[in-house]
Amino acid sequence: MAALIGLAVAGIAISRAVERERAQMLAAIHGRADSLVWALEGGARLLERTGPATGTLGRLVAEVARQPGVAWIAITDSTGRILADSNPELAGADLYTPEEMRRLAPGRVTRGRFSPDDPNIYETWRLFAPSRLRGMARRHDGAGSDVRCVFVALDVSGMRDALKDSALQLWIVAGLVLVAGLAVAGLGLLFRRYRSSRRLLADAEALAAQVVRNYPAGLVVLDTAGRLRLSNARARAMLGLDAPAPGHAAEPPAGGALSGTGLDWAALMAELAQGPGLVERELELWRPQGAPLPVQLTAARLLDSGGDVTGYLFALRDMGEIRSLQRQLRQHERLSVLGNLAAGLAHEIRNPLSSIRGYATYLTERLKDDPLGHATGQILMEETGRLDRVLTDLLSLARPRGLAPAPADLAAVLGRVVTVAAPDAAEKSVRLTANLPEGGAEACVDADRLMQAVLNLVINAIQATPAGGEVEVALERGEAEGEGTPGWRIRVRDTGAGMSAATAAQIFTPYFTTKADGTGLGLAIARQVVEQHGGAISASTVPGRGTTMTIRLPGGACPEKPAGGAP
Repeated sequence: MAALIGLAVAGIAISRAVERERAQMLAAIHGRADSLVWALEGGARLLERTGPATGTLGRLVAEVARQPGVAWIAITDSTGRILADSNPELAGADLYTPEEMRRLAPGRVTRGRFSPDDPNIYETWRLFAPSRLRGMARRHDGAGSDVRCVFVALDVSGMRDALKDSALQLWIVAGLVLVAGLAVAGLGLLFRRYRSSRRLLADAEALAAQVVRNYPAGLVVLDTAGRLRLSNARARAMLGLDAPAPGHAAEPPAGGALSGTGLDWAALMAELAQGPGLVERELELWRPQGAPLPVQLTAARLLDSGGDVTGYLFALRDMGEIRSLQRQLRQHERLSVLGNLAAGLAHEIRNPLSSIRGYATYLTERLKDDPLGHATGQILMEETGRLDRVLTDLLSLARPRGLAPAPADLAAVLGRVVTVAAPDAAEKSVRLTANLPEGGAEACVDADRLMQAVLNLVINAIQATPAGGEVEVALERGEAEGEGTPGWRIRVRDTGAGMSAATAAQIFTPYFTTKADGTGLGLAIARQVVEQHGGAISASTVPGRGTTMTIRLPGGACPEKPAGGAP
């Protein structure tokens, strides 16, 4: 009888322990889902500030869904239609019907359930509100049609196995309890609970560390004394910091590792301590090497359970790429306006210019026996020709013609460039060399347009190099700009006088030139041609030591035309 009572008591205790462990695991799962949603909302909030970008939210969802243990992530509207999914092919499909969505009733608190289709999948859902920061009241703007919901499905097969193993181990402990006595059984249960708590604590710490490490922005945590307590690799790279030794805090910002970055950390902490709970602003980080880095700073206080300030959190988002896109947009807008102006100028100027050139040709022939008159006519013809070339370049820049890409050997294209530019180099006594790979260097390019762009760079290099100097044209394998895929790099290096930083910053600006007889359109057209090929062009210069122009192009063969398509 006593054994039966003991077994019954043990069974009840084991059942409760398993339920508690299950509840703790579900709480940890909810916490992980909240962390993933927080990361999604933080990334989406950044995207909403910088303007819409096609497919960007989908890529953000796919990136977050790559975390271990994540089955899938989807963002839907209030009717259940998928707006973004970790599987891009499901975008636009229905995740749930409107009736099911009303039954699920997403709110600000995360809810969850085991998937009715797969017991190893635990599905959580809540409202998706990137415009509302964590811990702040929800903003009401009177519009309800843009309500979005986020669903996060986690693989919990390990949890189920762990619960089974835990239950088995507890039954073994129960047998030992019956043998050794109630006292030993009590100690065993306490020990099991301690181990479970430690494991959950370790998992929570590992999850927090993973979120901090993979957060797309730089994170810095300072204590109330201004000492660095936590930072991720992104923040250390942005601030030029070395990772602190484990278990040791960095020196305070004043005179320590965080000084010299253009940020007044003490003033920011004082502002947070006395004023709002959140500070947001855009500023520039000054680093020992490289140009100032534009960042968006978000700072907040860290509070303990009693409401006392324990530290300060700083999130630094790199705005360099966004600023670059904004500059490109402004450049495209200027070129659009320039295109309309160029068309009018070409129409209004070319007709009288043709008449002037015709009369100049006629007068030159009539006055060939008059040296002064003949020379004047020649000057008129040359100047009208130069004006016509300026108009042609202007139209080419403002309204570029389309490419005719075809398989081409880049080494052969660059070889023709060197051959064409060789007389100019010989005339200036500049040594022109080519460093081209043997074998195929195939790419899908418009060979004539690309040759025009590279030839422009080579001629500029020859003109900038004094007699006895050297200009080198090199082709090597590299990566396509911003893609990490195989491509090609074309380098044009000279040993001329180089450029100042102010000049280098404007060389691709239309009509900017340092030459007395230049139009300032050559490099702008070269960049346009390279960008039409899906590449990028950049300049590296050292005053007194020369300049290197680098073109990055995607590699590979041209895509095959669809069967039966237009030629």
